Amino acid sequence: MLAPLSWLKEYVDTKLSPRELGDRLTEVGLSTEKIIKDKDDIIFEFEITPNRPDLLSILGIAQEIAAIEGKSIKHFKGVNINLSLKKILPLKIQTDPKINPRFTGIIIDGITVKESPKWLSERLIKIGQRPISNIVDITNYVMLELGNPIHAFDYNKIKGAAMRVHQTKGEERFTSVDGISYHLPKNAVVISDDEKIIDLCGIKGGENTGIYEKTKTIFIRVPVEVPSLIRRASLSLGLRSEASSIFERGVNAGGTLNALQRCVNLVLEIAGGKIASNIYDIKKEEFNPWRLDLSLEKLKNVLGISIAESKILKILENLNLSPEKISKGTIRTEIPTYRNDLKAEEDLIEEVARIYGYNNFPKTIPSGQTPVKPPPYYRDYRLEEKVKNIFKEAGFSEIYTYSLISEKDLTDNEMDPDKTLRVDNPVSREFEYLRPTLMINLKKAVALNKPNFEDINLFELGKVYRGANLDKKEESYFLSGISTKMNFVKVKGVIERLFEELGIKEDPSQYVEAIEEGIFFELNYDEFSEKINLNKTFKPIPKYPPIKEDLALMMADKIKTGDIIREIKDQSPLIREVSLLEKFQNIRTFHIVYQNPRRNLTSGEVEKIRERILVRLKTKLKIKPKD
Repeated sequence: MLAPLSWLKEYVDTKLSPRELGDRLTEVGLSTEKIIKDKDDIIFEFEITPNRPDLLSILGIAQEIAAIEGKSIKHFKGVNINLSLKKILPLKIQTDPKINPRFTGIIIDGITVKESPKWLSERLIKIGQRPISNIVDITNYVMLELGNPIHAFDYNKIKGAAMRVHQTKGEERFTSVDGISYHLPKNAVVISDDEKIIDLCGIKGGENTGIYEKTKTIFIRVPVEVPSLIRRASLSLGLRSEASSIFERGVNAGGTLNALQRCVNLVLEIAGGKIASNIYDIKKEEFNPWRLDLSLEKLKNVLGISIAESKILKILENLNLSPEKISKGTIRTEIPTYRNDLKAEEDLIEEVARIYGYNNFPKTIPSGQTPVKPPPYYRDYRLEEKVKNIFKEAGFSEIYTYSLISEKDLTDNEMDPDKTLRVDNPVSREFEYLRPTLMINLKKAVALNKPNFEDINLFELGKVYRGANLDKKEESYFLSGISTKMNFVKVKGVIERLFEELGIKEDPSQYVEAIEEGIFFELNYDEFSEKINLNKTFKPIPKYPPIKEDLALMMADKIKTGDIIREIKDQSPLIREVSLLEKFQNIRTFHIVYQNPRRNLTSGEVEKIRERILVRLKTKLKIKPKD
């Protein structure tokens, strides 16, 4: 929204500098995007939030300036429209309040269409509008000044002097005033005369009743439209205008007569002519201000500060809310129809707070105790990041995939769709079921990347959904991976390293739901993450050197290396490290490190430990040393 300072000053005599004014308006929620010097004027560019359609007008912005400076708004002085009529032209109007809540208008005869006066053209150019003709320029000017969109029809082109507001059936053809043809969507609100559609309500006027040089009689319409209907038609057609932006957010339903009066005054002054009808103001209900009560106690509790009652009353008065103290601790306000955003007591509290100034609130430390336990919904994403980094360091790449899969995805992986959770209203057959495993999408990712990459290592940390055939449905986080390069042993090593880095002492196999060559693995992250212990115990580096030796052992192939390492370590606390050095046929060579942190070890002590190792391995695992 562009607003020239000279125009704003016609409503409120601000004494602030442009920069001070822009900063103060930004503080109260009217974001100042730019302040531009334009010859002898200053142009403000504001970003307007969707809940404040009143700020899409010069008057609305001037009202905000008046509120922050504690001043009154100057209103324009209009003449009485209800003059004695020498000529009354006929017009039949048929409308429906469900799709057109208010229809306000009037006929003016004997006008002269020509260029706008210099002051009007220059002002429109300043706010980014292209001057067209005096009548069209006046309707645009008043809309931007007061916030109510206005449209002028060539009265003599309205066939049968009849206007019927209705909704389209769909695919009707309509040519707008700028000569562009459209096929209208279903339920768009339009106006038709006895022969054709003449207006796409709230969005664009029709070419067939547009204002041109030969136009002598006009009908001026100031409507109230239904926001949802205007929004749907606008989105369907990809057609937006200043008018549709206002109607979509909610127009000032009580301001149609003021806007009509302002428009008529300017037409009579600039284009001449005489009023040729009474005012049409068709509505089912009265659009009057409404009342809201404000509890001072609640305001104090919500804001956490005490504001003097006199200050609160002054703020509400400056906002044109007509405050009145009706009892001790309660203020009653009257909300003008242009403030559609004020519907509840909390809205009034916010108004007081923003005008009072959030920067004036004292800086306080939150009260209460620091929680010692995380809330039930808490997730430690730093922990997840650590898990992911371990896999990245091992050569895997992370992927994210959809939680929804197709029936074909299940059957291709020999899974029963009847035992899988299904979405009641899927957007398509491709996204019909909730994935019971991460394997499906990982395999698809490998197939997709295989033409471009020889070696593929992928992993994903995400939710799986199970329990289709159970009373209790559940969702759990799983950690899954797939590799075309690593064999079973290497993948097992990655998982063991993960558990070691996370301080999990338990056997990883009890958390592995699936592991197979090809190669794919899946772990229940929710279960093993509960066992994570990142507390580290740091020990000083021993002063005394270790003794290292390699021990070659003969054994059956079925004996697990892990079991051997455990048995060796259990024979003495002086065994610091055991690792598999090499494997050849039925012989495995282990590297053993002995070390005493308090003194030097002797070869005799190491020999005794070695003897215990060999005896234990022989009696329990039938292992003997290499000859």
